[in-house]
Amino acid sequence: MTVPTRAAGWGRGPDGTVVTWTVAEGRKGRRWREVVARGPDVVHSLLLESDPNGRFSHLELARADGLWTFHPEVDGTLHGNHVGSDSGVQHIAGRPFAPDDAMIVEGSPMSLAAIAWGHAAGALVCPVGGVVIAADGTLAELADVPIERLSPTRWRIGQGSPIEIDEVGLPLLEDGERWPLELG
Repeated sequence: MTVPTRAAGWGRGPDGTVVTWTVAEGRKGRRWREVVARGPDVVHSLLLESDPNGRFSHLELARADGLWTFHPEVDGTLHGNHVGSDSGVQHIAGRPFAPDDAMIVEGSPMSLAAIAWGHAAGALVCPVGGVVIAADGTLAELADVPIERLSPTRWRIGQGSPIEIDEVGLPLLEDGERWPLELG
């Protein structure tokens, strides 16, 4: 049996933001957390969960445009809510979402690291379906999200900047540091 991954760190995203993150693995899968900041301003705070097979299972995203929550249902659909300060509650229900589909949060290195880690045992290039929460607050369904392994540690998810992860799926960010999640 392998030791569960439990680590924290920080580094710079490809857009110059500062990303502080944690990954905690347990019997139900992994919890990927991040806070992304630009200067003194928080851009977003994210909790993304993946099951023991690396598949997306839950998301909570807090940003200036509101709080987003998502989870896949056993019937192959995605459900959730967007609670906005000016739009009230918008329910998202019944969007098609297959078990290997990708949940992408624009500007989130951790959402990309989770996708790469979840597909690490697969083919070098595999297109999947996906949902993107864009930085402007729009939600897009994509039929073909290419997931491409560029090297043993580098991945490109969709059309964005590549993400680099280590052998246990932790992000390798520019100027980054990492440490054990629990000290002592």
